[in-house]
Amino acid sequence: MDKHRQNFYDKCKLRFYLPFSKSSNPGTIYLATYIDGKHYRCSTHLKVYPNQWNSEMQLAVISNVQSQLDNHNNEIVNEQLNKLRRYYSEFIEYISNNYVSDILETLKQFIFRDDAKTKLVLVYVAAEALEYYHKYVKPSIKESTKRQNESLLSEFGRFVDTLPKNDKTMQIFSQKGLNMYKEYLIDKMNRSKTDGKMRNFGVGQLNRCGAIIAMLINKVFVPREIVSNFVVWIKVDDPRREDQIGYFPLFDDEVAAIENCSGLTPVEEEYRDLFLLHIECGQRVSDLAKLLTGKYDVKQGKRYSYIVVTTMKENIKAIIPLTPRMRMLMDRVKKQKLVDPVEFERKTKGKGNNTYNEAIRRIARKAGLNRTIVKIDSTQKEVKKPLHETISSHYARCTFITNMIKNGESPEEVRRMSGHASDEMIRTVYAQLTDEEIIKNLESRLKLKQ
Repeated sequence: MDKHRQNFYDKCKLRFYLPFSKSSNPGTIYLATYIDGKHYRCSTHLKVYPNQWNSEMQLAVISNVQSQLDNHNNEIVNEQLNKLRRYYSEFIEYISNNYVSDILETLKQFIFRDDAKTKLVLVYVAAEALEYYHKYVKPSIKESTKRQNESLLSEFGRFVDTLPKNDKTMQIFSQKGLNMYKEYLIDKMNRSKTDGKMRNFGVGQLNRCGAIIAMLINKVFVPREIVSNFVVWIKVDDPRREDQIGYFPLFDDEVAAIENCSGLTPVEEEYRDLFLLHIECGQRVSDLAKLLTGKYDVKQGKRYSYIVVTTMKENIKAIIPLTPRMRMLMDRVKKQKLVDPVEFERKTKGKGNNTYNEAIRRIARKAGLNRTIVKIDSTQKEVKKPLHETISSHYARCTFITNMIKNGESPEEVRRMSGHASDEMIRTVYAQLTDEEIIKNLESRLKLKQ
């Protein structure tokens, strides 16, 4: 209640209505009210067939000429509408005796308190389980991964919003509930492809949203005896090929253009040298940081020395030939002063190093890297952009792998050098070689056998 003006909330009326009364499909019932000169409306999440809605009585029709199922559904609707009327009366009494700054939000809190309470319980249980997982099951997890996992639960909250009241129970953390969630996610992905106003929601995001709930059930709920049975998340396949997503190697002349680029700032020059080293070693950014801070071993072979680094993502050893060019680039990078190796490593363990990627794009633009890169986005749409807009640190890793395959190295050898857990990705990159490159590799190997 506003103490500085007259208030006549006893005159406020609640009305239920269907926005689209001519449709043949069940329509959503909305509630509307007029308070302090403003109209407020929101969905009740209840549905009824338009020809079974009595607009004067504002109730769903119960009739002997309707099916038993229709009457059953409409009885549920009427029961809920009558409950909302009682909640609305309590809301009016509350705002008559209390100052309220946000009428609509307060209205929703009263009207939907049953659904909100159930939703909050389920989302809280999932959030608490995720916190337990991060703290006790996998305490070594990166901060950036923690934040990503936490953001994935927001989609689960939206899913719970869509559930009927009877399904808003702990049984949602079961194989049946996980399958329902998967159907919801697939439907959202399909709508994202056709609705230009929706934010892109692709198969990758879909799988991450489903996998995090399955992981919580299997790693937290079952061991803690919150639920009894394990679940299985069957991954939805991405129809895109790896080379359509964003695995693009740089050409030799493009690497040369970066190396010989002029007009760079002192900081950009240091990032340029770091990127060239990145191309030469082919590691993930987090493991590139270890080369800067000296967290690696060196083993001597007959021809070269080899850097051995334990990868952060896979926790396996990557073995990198310490070629003369790599040694030269490492020496050059270690002498630089503007890019702090410790700070670089810290960022790769946290939010990720966007500063590095931004610098790479500025350098590529100054180097004139304008080759058109064609990608297929998560909604299967073709996206074309110049190289200097799409390039990132990952291009260095892809360039290294592709160059090794072009030089005739086996996928298993490249796997060990790049720190992959399997050679599946390597074989995918190998498939990008042209006929001429494959013939060149074969002739080189056949010549050695003569």
